[in-house]
Amino acid sequence: MSEKLLTLENVNTFYGKIHALHDISFDVYQGEIVTLIGSNGAGKSTTLRTISAQLTPQSGRVIYKGNVISKLPAHEVVGLGIAQVPEGRKIFPALTVAENLEMGAFRIKDAKKNANNFERVYTLFPRLRERIRQRGGTLSGGEQQMLAIGRALMSDPAMLLMDEPSMGLAPMLVDLIFESILRLNQEGITVLLVEQNAKKALKVSHRGYVLQTGAITLTGTGRELLRNDTVREAYLG
Repeated sequence: MSEKLLTLENVNTFYGKIHALHDISFDVYQGEIVTLIGSNGAGKSTTLRTISAQLTPQSGRVIYKGNVISKLPAHEVVGLGIAQVPEGRKIFPALTVAENLEMGAFRIKDAKKNANNFERVYTLFPRLRERIRQRGGTLSGGEQQMLAIGRALMSDPAMLLMDEPSMGLAPMLVDLIFESILRLNQEGITVLLVEQNAKKALKVSHRGYVLQTGAITLTGTGRELLRNDTVREAYLG
């Protein structure tokens, strides 16, 4: 098996007095696609936000490439190679496509690498190249999702945290987004995915974890979880 890229050890995260994550522990290995599934409020997005340092765990450790990152500010976590595609896209609506992408590249000082990253995004999503001077707020939902993924890629990440990338999209665009996830993974990017479309997510995932009320209750390969009766009844419809 490849090297561990990310480890969570007994992580407890709170929103004020609300205990959102309860002793969460799991690993993500280099080159994997790993999916977190669970109902609304299970702690999936909180887990991603804890990893990306938008939230600080009260106890436990987040370890990336062998180093504890739990107490780092979010911009330093990005600099280490972790980028998040947030739920709801959260692009900058008044900025153009190109300007949104530039915002993702704020830590990249190498002009050649920047140019290569732009080309990578436009190759992955040709529609963005066609709309390069269009304001983000005037894009369709699918195009905004492409832009949110592209903005994350501009930081040249080794790991992508993706929060509900298919939410609200038409089936054809859902397929496109999942094809892009597979393609990026084939290029060497490790993906930690939160996705309500559990069936689609588990089909592309090497492994998955099931969260219930802030705790991991089940784990297995994507195929194992697809066949699991509890998962099928609760999440696969």
